[in-house]
Amino acid sequence: MIFIDAREGVSGDMLLAAMIGLLDRDKRQDAIKRLTRASERQGLAFKLLELEDLGEAGLGITYLQPEPASHGVSYDEAFELLEKIERDLGPSSDTGRKILESIFKAEAEAHGAPARQVHLHEMGRPQAMMNIAGIGMLASELLAEGAQGFSCSTITTGKGIVVVSHGAVRVPAPATAILLKGLRHEPGLDPGERATPTAIAAIKVLASSQTDKLPQKFSKRSVGYGTKRFGDRLGRTVLIWP
Repeated sequence: MIFIDAREGVSGDMLLAAMIGLLDRDKRQDAIKRLTRASERQGLAFKLLELEDLGEAGLGITYLQPEPASHGVSYDEAFELLEKIERDLGPSSDTGRKILESIFKAEAEAHGAPARQVHLHEMGRPQAMMNIAGIGMLASELLAEGAQGFSCSTITTGKGIVVVSHGAVRVPAPATAILLKGLRHEPGLDPGERATPTAIAAIKVLASSQTDKLPQKFSKRSVGYGTKRFGDRLGRTVLIWP
């Protein structure tokens, strides 16, 4: 099983970058082409960055885009956008849809409203939908290559206060806390949001177990970097394929 090490946090772009890093060269180039093409059709410029932090090499993802719209995306709009991106990416599974359904279910519970009345703000933007669709696509690729599934470590969530579209909220935010139910997690030592709803929803869909016993031997290992520093280290998610 592929092990998701989320002890230093996990976000949609970090998880996607780490998944790309597990692919062989030819399949990696194909995935990058597909993600680039699908991003362009959303008015985004997908960039895969080769990064190094404290001597450890890894990958990062960025999407260059115009100023994002301030309004939220409805239930139907979100699923229509996800389906369009998945068509642009090519053959996929229902993983992306399951991730998005988990997010809407958590947001609905947090707002005390039916899912179809919920609007997504940050998570409804095209780059977030690209991450969801991309994770679904690459999960299928990795399973087709012989992975037997996914397992995850304890998730470090971060702590303190962050500012989102709804204003200042405590970490983990209400919908994030709902998604974390049933998952082992801890705040960690550093303030800030270290685990995002997209990534937590992806873990709930993909991972069949949790353990902090890391594989001692591995055939592949990949690091997906984020954009924020916690303490003296850049946020990262590590994938290990025994």
